[in-house]
Amino acid sequence: MKKYLTVLLSVAAFSFARSQTLPPVHHAPNREFHMKNIVLDFKFDMSSKTLFGKASETIEPLRTRLDSIHLNAVDMKIKSVTMMAKPLDYRYDGKILTVVFNRPYGLNSRLTYTITYSTQPTRGIFFITPDKGYPHRDPEVWSNSEPEDARYWFPCHDYPDDFTSSSVIATVPENWTVISNGILKSVTPVDGGKEKRFDWVEARPHVVYLISVIAGIFKRFDDHYGKTPIYYYSDPRFGDMIAQNFKREPDILKFYSHITGQPFPWEKLALTTVTNFTWGGEENVSAITLTDRTIHDRLAEPQISSVPLIAHETAHQWFGDLLTTRNWANAWLNEGFATYFEALYREHAFGEKEFEYEMYHNHNQVIAADNADPRPTIYNRYYDPVDVFGTYIYPRGASMLHMLRFFLGNQLFDKAIRHYVKEFRHRNVDTRDFSNAIREATGYNVNWFFNEWLYKGGHPIFDVSYKYHPGTHRVVMNVSQVQKIDSLTPVYKMPVDIYMVTPTENITRRVWVDSLANTFSFNVPGKPLMVNFDEGHWLLDQVRFRKSETELAYQLKSDSDVVGRIWAAVQLEKHYKNDAEAPLIVALKNDDFWGVRRKCAQLLGHFVNKESKEAIVAAIRDGDARVEEAAVYSLGHFKGDRELERLLSGIFYDQQNYFVRAAAITAMSDIDSAAAFHAIYTALDRDSYGEVIRTAALNGLTKIRPNMAYLIATNYTKYGEPEALRTTGLSVLAKLNMNYRETIAQFSKYLSDPYIWARAGAISGLGKIGKKSVIPLLRARMKVEPDGRLVAMARRAIESIEAREQ
Repeated sequence: MKKYLTVLLSVAAFSFARSQTLPPVHHAPNREFHMKNIVLDFKFDMSSKTLFGKASETIEPLRTRLDSIHLNAVDMKIKSVTMMAKPLDYRYDGKILTVVFNRPYGLNSRLTYTITYSTQPTRGIFFITPDKGYPHRDPEVWSNSEPEDARYWFPCHDYPDDFTSSSVIATVPENWTVISNGILKSVTPVDGGKEKRFDWVEARPHVVYLISVIAGIFKRFDDHYGKTPIYYYSDPRFGDMIAQNFKREPDILKFYSHITGQPFPWEKLALTTVTNFTWGGEENVSAITLTDRTIHDRLAEPQISSVPLIAHETAHQWFGDLLTTRNWANAWLNEGFATYFEALYREHAFGEKEFEYEMYHNHNQVIAADNADPRPTIYNRYYDPVDVFGTYIYPRGASMLHMLRFFLGNQLFDKAIRHYVKEFRHRNVDTRDFSNAIREATGYNVNWFFNEWLYKGGHPIFDVSYKYHPGTHRVVMNVSQVQKIDSLTPVYKMPVDIYMVTPTENITRRVWVDSLANTFSFNVPGKPLMVNFDEGHWLLDQVRFRKSETELAYQLKSDSDVVGRIWAAVQLEKHYKNDAEAPLIVALKNDDFWGVRRKCAQLLGHFVNKESKEAIVAAIRDGDARVEEAAVYSLGHFKGDRELERLLSGIFYDQQNYFVRAAAITAMSDIDSAAAFHAIYTALDRDSYGEVIRTAALNGLTKIRPNMAYLIATNYTKYGEPEALRTTGLSVLAKLNMNYRETIAQFSKYLSDPYIWARAGAISGLGKIGKKSVIPLLRARMKVEPDGRLVAMARRAIESIEAREQ
């Protein structure tokens, strides 16, 4: 499941304060049986948003005398429960369906019962229909059961600790398509050809939350990897953009098949984009579901790419599907692996620098989360299991694997991964299984690593200094760990690479930091030009390393590591501003990686003079739109510059890239918001990917005509406007900090909006208003909100407001 997609609002964006109350502890529930097979047969009533279902489930008892079973089934109308065409007694309380057998059955029995039911679900499966707000929307039905939402659309043991085969049968209008797991066994006309019956079969075992159904009007594009068919489905209005956006999928399958040592483990792969999907993507077995917001035209590139999303979800076909976490406490084995293998594919496809840059951002996300609210990677405290799906298992999980790769080396790491996949395919796993697989494959006992990094939280903060002794040609380095040591965050023991560049030789030495203070001494042939601690930036750490302006300038120019050059640029601007401009200008012009040039363009915006202006203006023609976008934003620091206003106006009207044009609007409003009014007003009428241009215009308008901005934002929030524009409107209403009663009334209305991210925007807005009077609204929403992420947002908003009131 992909959480981090730039076009979606993330829960992290709405975090208000560190929670003061620990959530309850959760352990795996008892399981009474092993599910052998599930056959689901559906019809959908779109007008009432009702699912009519029949679930035939085959089980093997795990008890010596099994006379009844308990199934998760929420808010269903149970019509009948039968076995061998004979009725069974049952009890149902709205959450648990107890099926009572005609007699006790033993361990060697195999039972098949059938439950006929209907439901109008609030979670798990979603009905998308045209309405007054969106009359031209095509109808769709799609499911998303992770983590524990299968119970809302079929009765089951809804926990990820059992593997079963499955079939999904659905009867739909004749012009619809049904996409599900496995192989399409048949499509049969029914009701005189007015409807079609699709029969999908997934014979290979998997956990229940990976069962999927999608139904609607879709256009299909065919592709393949070897003998594995690949199908891309999307709304016909997107034309052939999905085929263009997903064209790397065969190469992704080839790469993962090689690196895991396990060929693609399913019969086919479908990637389907759907309307208003509540995550970036979901890794259903052989049938990935994706948000349609990943589909984009070339004017959104390279800022927007579908490659990270489809690489992440495809990695899950191994890590999460073929091997699945045994419980949610170990969910990093799904999400951390998918995040890291997504980065490894980036390295394979686009080069080592792109990989370094990706891991740099992963590390930074984790450090920010640790600094705000540290917790372990393996964590079984939550209100809703969706609470664990955040920074601590996605980028932090990826960072764990990255450090293991550093410790083991590439060859042993690859060997360990292949052994792990082979040993546990079609099985549940926990962290001990992975640790044991590493030991079996490499001989290394890595329990020490898991104990300090996964069962604990936080990260090391290193204070580093060195001195060169010319008489002995030695470098003496002092390393201190200065993070707060407590029961959660330990003194870390880790290998670290020290890299020293001298005029005649480059030297790498690996040392172990293992205490609060370590001193290391190295022989060198001469005075170093550069000394790096944690060369390659493998560790999840913060490094405080004060270097001279001369060394930092050398590092920015000559360090082979992308992250090292970015670090040097930041340190130069922070500590040596009077001397930093010249090396930053050179790097902006000459560095061979866009990420370094982008950072230099951002930093040069802090130097408001002729030299920096000329360098930034030149960068507008960089050739990489990500650098050009940063350069345009930086021009906004030059207040009142009429020449730049004309330049930026030309960029807005003449440039094609959506994000560069949006940056031009923002920069114009920063330079002279009143003079930018005409361009802002024009931009409000310009379409773009994710509404980035209108968003920039509306935010610019808040600076010069806040009352007009308030009225426009109010209109943008209305049901029926483009979804991305609605969330922008809600954000601007909160930002404007005006008309409290009217604004609170607006947010209150949208707390029950059908669109999840409108509800999220309303919760966020109420939290930002921060008045105690909004707490009852938030508490009331918590009681009825179906999405656990939004419940968590409301809880944090309340805690933040209460903390401010104390």
